[in-house]
Order: sequence, then structure tokens, then C-alpha cells
Amino acid sequence: MTSETVEPIVSKSTSDDGSTVLRLEFQFAFPPTVLWKHLTETEKLKYWFPCEMEFEPRAEAEILFRYADQKPLRGTVLEAERPTVLAYTWERDSLRWELTRTSDNGTRLVLLLTPGSPRHSATMAAGWHLTIAGLDDFLNKRSLGQDPALWDTYVARYREQFGD
Repeated sequence: MTSETVEPIVSKSTSDDGSTVLRLEFQFAFPPTVLWKHLTETEKLKYWFPCEMEFEPRAEAEILFRYADQKPLRGTVLEAERPTVLAYTWERDSLRWELTRTSDNGTRLVLLLTPGSPRHSATMAAGWHLTIAGLDDFLNKRSLGQDPALWDTYVARYREQFGD
């Protein structure tokens, strides 16, 4: 296990239908079955995910995203293949998590994010970068490294990278 927080490979592209797609790729020192649990189990999600999430990991299941003192946001599970693929909508955004076992029994996690509002690509990339780094910190039993001071650094990085 590494003592340093994972650093993602981040890119932005356009899909065949003209949608903006963000791709964040992380390497984890844990097998896909471990990552799957942290993507699908409420008791594990609460430690790293940006809000409470209630759902069953099966196609067409409804998802509720709950923030304190706000009306829940809704989504739908589009695909769930344990432990390799989880895809769902979150209001107007679409997220697809792909988990691939690596030769060292770790996981290559790829998040494909299609934002409902492409003009927020840099802030979304920064937010998910910090969020998934928080998952890595949690898995490695480190203090959660979601340092708010890094937010501006990552937003600036992705604005420059994406030309936003």
C-alpha cells in the first residue's frame, strides 16, 4: 500500500453525440471487490462520497442523493455488473465507474462523467479528483486529504488543461 494519495489521469473529450465527457483514472492497491463495496454500500459511501446515497446496485433502480436540509436529488441506475461496472444518472449528470483488476491485484478505477452542464467541467473534475482521493485516503487509513485549499489549485489546473 502506498502512503501517498493517488493522483489521477484526467482528460476531457466529446462523445459521438456531442456531449462533454470527463475521464478520471485512478490506481488503487485494493482489488475490485473492495472498491465495489465502497461504491455501493451505504455504510462505506458515507465516509467518502459527497452526500448520502440510497440505492440498490441493479439496473433501473432509483437513487436518492441526500444533502442535509435539502430536498433529495434523484437518479437511476443504468448498469450494475458486480464488481466491474456501475453506471447511473444524478439529476442531469451521468456517471460510469469501471473497475479493472491489475496484475498486482489492485484496481484501475475509471470514472466517466458526462456533466449536465459542460461549462462546469473544471470544477467537476476538481471535485471528483478530491472526492476519489478521499476514498483512497479512507482505504489506506489516512486522514481524509480533502484539503479545501487544494480546491482552487485543482480547478485552475483543469481550467488550463481543458482550455475553459
